[in-house]
Amino acid sequence: MIGSLLTLHYPGFVQIYTSLYAKDVASFLEAVPVITTLTAALIKLLNHVIYKENFEKMFHIIKKDWELLNDKSQTHILEEITKEGNKIGEIYRTFMLSCMLGFIIIPLTPVILDIISPLNETRHREQMFRVTYFLDENRYFYPIYFHSLWCAFVITIIAITIDSLYIQIVHHDSALFAICGQALITARKSTDVDTNGTYTEWLRQCLTMHNDALQFFEMLDDSSRRSYFFQILLTMVGMTVTAVQAVMNLHQPEEALRIGLFLVAQQFHLLIITLPGQVITDYSFELTNDIYRSMWYNMPINDQRILHMMQMRSSKPCKLTAGGIYEMNIENFGITFKTCVSYFTVLLSLGD
Repeated sequence: MIGSLLTLHYPGFVQIYTSLYAKDVASFLEAVPVITTLTAALIKLLNHVIYKENFEKMFHIIKKDWELLNDKSQTHILEEITKEGNKIGEIYRTFMLSCMLGFIIIPLTPVILDIISPLNETRHREQMFRVTYFLDENRYFYPIYFHSLWCAFVITIIAITIDSLYIQIVHHDSALFAICGQALITARKSTDVDTNGTYTEWLRQCLTMHNDALQFFEMLDDSSRRSYFFQILLTMVGMTVTAVQAVMNLHQPEEALRIGLFLVAQQFHLLIITLPGQVITDYSFELTNDIYRSMWYNMPINDQRILHMMQMRSSKPCKLTAGGIYEMNIENFGITFKTCVSYFTVLLSLGD
């Protein structure tokens, strides 16, 4: 997969170099989104390889959690939250594969029309990626097309596989926070928490689970923050330039549609890599409300102190970050989108 991505990087960088030398803005704009998308996919893959040990540890923890949870209510919470992650992953995979399908079919439209409704001359053909291969694109249309097709498939598979995996990992950690909170609330049903020690036992279990969830989160954040930083940066650049391309090609419906699909896929990708950060923030902070709803006032003083420490920690929700400076949440997704629109208007005005 890395080799496949690098084979498209070369003609992309050549396109950028030649367009800058010739001062061809249109050709430059064609190559930039290709390079940013390739690089983002490459970073996703390399990051997973670099932090392979961390991910293996997280997989082992997930497996152990499923084996150790015997309480039906706890298992039900874990299953429900995991299903939420599955649904998001399924929507993401379906959407991205649909965009890819449309993206790779559009360049074949002239070929299909030549078969259905032939003209006295062959219709003009365009590749899905506008990069420099140093070949006659009409003569070698199919070899170039199938190379681009394979690279588009690799990019999409890397994105949907790794992003779906992150979604599942985040939802598992979120489930641990939810189980911990539910255990505290359930313990209210104990009739005499001062004497029978039921609440104290629940508290010990919750404290252990809360600590495990925090360690799990720290491992995930450490394994993803650098990757997220470059992905956010590259996606912003790619979205801005792609939007300019779309406006510049509105007079060509097929071209505008191809670029539009690419733009929508970039936007949805940005949303999906941001959404898990919002999920883990919400569930980790909700534990604070669960503690308020528990029977903390009937607990022994020592247990109240422990619970207070847990409450203080949960009041600072877990936040996935990009490089430690950009928080992955829906609010920042909106800000990022608005920033891209601002850059888009600036670039468009410069083009005019």
